[in-house]
Amino acid sequence: MTADREQRIREVLETRTRAFGRRDATAAAAGYDDDLVLYDAVGPFVRRGEDPTGRLESWIASYRTPIGHEIRDLEITAGADLAFCHFLVRISGTMRDGTEVAMWVRATSCLRRQGGAWTIVHEHASVPFDAGTGRAVLRSELC
Repeated sequence: MTADREQRIREVLETRTRAFGRRDATAAAAGYDDDLVLYDAVGPFVRRGEDPTGRLESWIASYRTPIGHEIRDLEITAGADLAFCHFLVRISGTMRDGTEVAMWVRATSCLRRQGGAWTIVHEHASVPFDAGTGRAVLRSELC
Protein backbone atom coordinates (compact mmCIF):
# COMPACT_ATOMS: atom_id res chain seq x y z
CA MET A 1 0.00 0.00 0.00
CA THR A 2 2.80 2.45 0.84
CA ALA A 3 4.40 1.88 -2.58
CA ASP A 4 1.08 2.77 -4.25
CA ARG A 5 0.82 6.00 -2.21
CA GLU A 6 4.37 6.95 -3.10
CA GLN A 7 3.74 6.26 -6.79
CA ARG A 8 0.62 8.46 -6.81
CA ILE A 9 2.54 11.29 -5.13
CA ARG A 10 5.39 10.88 -7.60
CA GLU A 11 2.80 11.19 -10.41
CA VAL A 12 1.55 14.53 -8.99
CA LEU A 13 5.11 15.90 -9.12
CA GLU A 14 5.93 14.39 -12.53
CA THR A 15 2.71 15.77 -14.03
CA ARG A 16 3.81 19.26 -12.97
CA THR A 17 7.29 18.70 -14.43
CA ARG A 18 5.83 17.66 -17.79
CA ALA A 19 3.46 20.65 -17.73
CA PHE A 20 6.37 23.08 -17.35
CA GLY A 21 8.02 21.47 -20.38
CA ARG A 22 4.80 22.09 -22.36
CA ARG A 23 4.41 25.62 -20.91
CA ASP A 24 0.99 24.62 -19.54
CA ALA A 25 0.21 26.59 -16.36
CA THR A 26 -3.21 25.02 -15.89
CA ALA A 27 -1.79 21.49 -15.86
CA ALA A 28 1.10 22.61 -13.62
CA ALA A 29 -1.37 24.06 -11.10
CA ALA A 30 -3.70 21.04 -11.13
CA GLY A 31 -1.81 19.25 -8.36
CA TYR A 32 -2.25 22.09 -5.89
CA ASP A 33 -5.01 22.11 -3.26
CA ASP A 34 -7.47 25.01 -2.97
CA ASP A 35 -6.10 25.63 0.55
CA LEU A 36 -2.47 25.84 -0.61
CA VAL A 37 0.05 27.61 1.61
CA LEU A 38 3.14 28.47 -0.44
CA TYR A 39 6.54 29.67 0.74
CA ASP A 40 8.13 30.28 -2.63
CA ALA A 41 11.74 31.19 -3.40
CA VAL A 42 10.28 34.30 -5.09
CA GLY A 43 8.11 36.76 -3.10
CA PRO A 44 5.78 37.48 -1.58
CA PHE A 45 6.85 35.96 1.72
CA VAL A 46 3.81 33.68 1.96
CA ARG A 47 0.83 32.94 -0.28
CA ARG A 48 -2.34 31.44 1.16
CA GLY A 49 -5.36 30.01 -0.59
CA GLU A 50 -4.78 31.66 -3.96
CA ASP A 51 -5.14 29.87 -7.26
CA PRO A 52 -1.54 29.38 -8.45
CA THR A 53 -2.50 29.31 -12.14
CA GLY A 54 -2.04 33.05 -12.73
CA ARG A 55 1.33 33.13 -10.98
CA LEU A 56 2.48 30.11 -12.99
CA GLU A 57 1.23 31.66 -16.25
CA SER A 58 3.31 34.78 -15.55
CA TRP A 59 6.36 32.72 -14.64
CA ILE A 60 6.08 30.53 -17.73
CA ALA A 61 5.55 33.61 -19.94
CA SER A 62 8.84 35.05 -18.65
CA TYR A 63 10.62 32.23 -20.53
CA ARG A 64 10.89 31.96 -24.28
CA THR A 65 11.73 28.27 -24.09
CA PRO A 66 10.09 25.34 -22.34
CA ILE A 67 11.14 25.25 -18.69
CA GLY A 68 13.37 22.42 -17.59
CA HIS A 69 12.24 21.06 -14.23
CA GLU A 70 14.44 18.13 -13.21
CA ILE A 71 13.66 16.51 -9.85
CA ARG A 72 16.49 14.75 -8.07
CA ASP A 73 16.89 12.99 -4.71
CA LEU A 74 13.14 12.72 -4.15
CA GLU A 75 12.24 11.21 -0.78
CA ILE A 76 8.59 10.55 0.07
CA THR A 77 7.05 9.70 3.42
CA ALA A 78 3.37 8.82 3.04
CA GLY A 79 0.71 7.96 5.58
CA ALA A 80 -2.90 7.10 4.84
CA ASP A 81 -4.01 10.69 4.12
CA LEU A 82 -0.97 12.93 4.70
CA ALA A 83 2.47 12.86 3.12
CA PHE A 84 5.55 14.96 2.74
CA CYS A 85 8.44 14.84 0.35
CA HIS A 86 11.63 16.74 -0.16
CA PHE A 87 13.81 16.99 -3.21
CA LEU A 88 16.11 19.13 -5.29
CA VAL A 89 14.82 20.61 -8.51
CA ARG A 90 16.89 22.06 -11.34
CA ILE A 91 15.16 24.90 -13.15
CA SER A 92 16.53 25.69 -16.61
CA GLY A 93 15.62 27.55 -19.76
CA THR A 94 16.02 30.83 -21.60
CA MET A 95 14.11 33.86 -20.40
CA ARG A 96 12.49 36.36 -22.77
CA ASP A 97 15.40 38.78 -22.29
CA GLY A 98 17.90 36.08 -23.32
CA THR A 99 19.11 35.25 -19.82
CA GLU A 100 20.04 31.59 -19.52
CA VAL A 101 18.74 30.05 -16.30
CA ALA A 102 20.23 26.92 -14.75
CA MET A 103 19.82 26.70 -10.99
CA TRP A 104 19.05 24.25 -8.22
CA VAL A 105 16.26 24.87 -5.71
CA ARG A 106 15.51 22.96 -2.51
CA ALA A 107 11.85 21.99 -2.14
CA THR A 108 9.52 20.40 0.37
CA SER A 109 5.93 19.51 -0.51
CA CYS A 110 3.21 18.39 1.90
CA LEU A 111 0.24 16.57 0.41
CA ARG A 112 -3.21 15.54 1.58
CA ARG A 113 -5.37 12.79 0.15
CA GLN A 114 -9.06 13.62 -0.26
CA GLY A 115 -11.52 11.60 -2.29
CA GLY A 116 -8.69 9.30 -3.33
CA ALA A 117 -6.61 12.10 -4.92
CA TRP A 118 -3.38 13.58 -3.54
CA THR A 119 -2.96 17.36 -3.73
CA ILE A 120 -0.19 19.66 -2.53
CA VAL A 121 -1.40 21.66 0.49
CA HIS A 122 1.93 23.24 1.42
CA GLU A 123 5.10 23.84 -0.53
CA HIS A 124 8.36 25.48 0.45
CA ALA A 125 11.07 26.32 -2.08
CA SER A 126 14.38 27.96 -1.23
CA VAL A 127 17.93 28.53 -2.33
CA PRO A 128 20.91 28.63 0.05
CA PHE A 129 22.61 31.93 0.75
CA ASP A 130 26.15 33.01 1.54
CA ALA A 131 26.18 34.10 5.19
CA GLY A 132 29.09 36.49 4.51
CA THR A 133 27.39 38.42 1.73
CA GLY A 134 23.70 37.68 2.27
CA ARG A 135 23.43 36.80 -1.43
CA ALA A 136 21.69 33.76 -2.86
CA VAL A 137 23.95 30.94 -3.99
CA LEU A 138 22.63 29.85 -7.38
CA ARG A 139 24.38 26.80 -8.77
CA SER A 140 24.01 25.39 -12.24
CA GLU A 141 25.45 22.06 -11.06
CA LEU A 142 25.38 20.33 -7.71
CA CYS A 143 28.72 20.05 -5.94
